[in-house]
Amino acid sequence: MADLNFCTAVDLIIKASMEGKPRHEVILYVGKTPELLISYGLPDLPLVITGRTIDKIFFDHGITKGVIERLHGLVSSPMTIYRAAPPHQSGSVVVTLETHRGCPVIIPIRASKQLGRSYFANEITSMYAKEGESFDKRWLSAGLLLWAKNNP
Repeated sequence: MADLNFCTAVDLIIKASMEGKPRHEVILYVGKTPELLISYGLPDLPLVITGRTIDKIFFDHGITKGVIERLHGLVSSPMTIYRAAPPHQSGSVVVTLETHRGCPVIIPIRASKQLGRSYFANEITSMYAKEGESFDKRWLSAGLLLWAKNNP
């Protein structure tokens, strides 16, 4: 179940943008970085998202508020985890079981992002439906696959 405070904050950020008063500077705590992601290279830091990213996900990528509110659950139970491709070396890309318009939902996470003078977190930088055929085959052939749900 999604965190009620997180859901309320997502709703307020979207409403503020609809009223012409975007809250891009806000940093929301999504939750603890899941153990599965930590075991595949992300540091044990809080998982966060900015108001700017929420706006981008909702308004530009068309992901519904309900899906955004389930963000921590989606990141916690991925279908696959990939290493970030160059030039984005520090982080992971999570492919979820969730689909949007028939395409898998991708959630890039930047590791150890400095937010402020001394606060570091793993930042969710986007969430979008990955269109196009065989992106997973390209990523697999590039050696980016770290973990897959169906692998023993």
